Amino acid sequence: MNSVDFLFEMGEDGRENLYLYDYGKTRLLENSGISFRDADPSSYTGKIVECSFDLDKGVWVFMRVRTDKDTPNAYNTYLQVIQSIKDNITEEVVLNEIEQIIRLPMYADRVQIDSRARTKRKPPPQRDGR
Repeated sequence: MNSVDFLFEMGEDGRENLYLYDYGKTRLLENSGISFRDADPSSYTGKIVECSFDLDKGVWVFMRVRTDKDTPNAYNTYLQVIQSIKDNITEEVVLNEIEQIIRLPMYADRVQIDSRARTKRKPPPQRDGR
């Protein structure tokens, strides 16, 4: 999903601040914007908000309030999500990699054995009750 849970705080000056958890305390994420689309940002102050990143606009986009959490994600989690976004690995890439891996000689015997086992386990034909 590539999302991050932040603590959102609206500063007295109207600034929208995103915080992460870092070594037991909150850490301000400098120079980060957040978009709430049509919502009033002040209604989210003090809440943990889950956000995804909009690469085109360069801002975090509010997804939902995390009522099940009372702390934001760790700073290291944030860094991992950023790296995942930069890597931009799609479902198609993952499926292609899996297909390439199962064709490796070290897996060829296993794939063949599994294929035979599936063929042997075919369910018996259904009777029509006559």
